[in-house]
Amino acid sequence: MEPVSRSRPGGFSLIEIVLAIGVISFAIVAIMGMFPVALRSAQESQRETRAALIAQDIYSNIGSVSGTNRVIPIGTNSWVPVNLATTNSFSLGYDQDGNILGSGTPVGAIFRADVSVSPDNPIAGISKVQTIVASPAAAPTNSYSRSTFTFVTLFSRN
Repeated sequence: MEPVSRSRPGGFSLIEIVLAIGVISFAIVAIMGMFPVALRSAQESQRETRAALIAQDIYSNIGSVSGTNRVIPIGTNSWVPVNLATTNSFSLGYDQDGNILGSGTPVGAIFRADVSVSPDNPIAGISKVQTIVASPAAAPTNSYSRSTFTFVTLFSRN
């Protein structure tokens, strides 16, 4: 007579299933915890890119003509004068897409660009133009929620 072999039926025990669900739950909670961090990082990256494009737009408008007196157009019938021979500063408001809304901080502005001109800096005939782009535009200067980005370039007055 042959010995009878008892084989264990295939499958998972209840303990193994509970442990697997626990491990998967832990991983899902960790992944879900990263979503707010990723969203904040994406928003900050978008703000930084938009700020760089705003500064580039300001500098391209100033650099598009030669001489001392230059302008930044606002719409079709208005502009902000920029004199590279005198110390001056002004502010411009921009919407979420980087379109200029007007001087100062107009209603609906998401970005505010503060532009300052320093003539003969670093040498005679060269003007330093500094642009500080901040978002949100209406937030106080020392607010934790406000992001500021500083850009500097030089222009010849010839």
